[in-house]
Amino acid sequence: MFDFNCDVAQGYGIYNNKNEYEIAQYCSSINISAGFHAGDPINIREAFLYALSHNVALCAHIGFPDIQGFGKRTMKLSDEELEAVVIYQIGAIISYAKTYDLEIESIRCHGALKNELNNDEHSAIVIAQAVKKVSPWLNIIVNNENAQEIISKEGVKTALEYEFKEDDEISSIPKNVDTIHFTSLESIKKAYNVEKPAPINYNRVQNQI
Repeated sequence: MFDFNCDVAQGYGIYNNKNEYEIAQYCSSINISAGFHAGDPINIREAFLYALSHNVALCAHIGFPDIQGFGKRTMKLSDEELEAVVIYQIGAIISYAKTYDLEIESIRCHGALKNELNNDEHSAIVIAQAVKKVSPWLNIIVNNENAQEIISKEGVKTALEYEFKEDDEISSIPKNVDTIHFTSLESIKKAYNVEKPAPINYNRVQNQI
């Protein structure tokens, strides 16, 4: 079985994306935007209220401080700046979660930061070390086994993600994948009709320590 995940709390101010919860209703985990690429206190609050009523696993969705570019523009940060960006966002989501007696289980990078995590060894190490400073029990969601190996060597747990495309079929997803990311309602409905999701098997992922 796979975990199904999607991004939520991606609104900011007067800009809202209510369609994300139509996708979320088919998911077993949700990624809550942390405020740098998207997400404001009200949208984040709405995501936690959704989690309370739907019993889903929670992930902090972090990105570069690029609200205008939706976190898709690469930023050349020093190691200290990158660490601070990661710790700040995770800390904000964890603190908010505690007000609802909820726990964050994983970290998912967004946009350009996700690309750095998955394709740049040095950035992956900096991000992993920053996550570990916050909590050694958090999982970092990655998109390839190379990033998984690099991060695991830092003593940080990982979960391997597959990003579902319109023409994909559940039967073709590699069995070593832990979670599947969805961005469209049609795609997740198609997958849901074949297999019902379950939260990531964190006990299995934990064995990487």
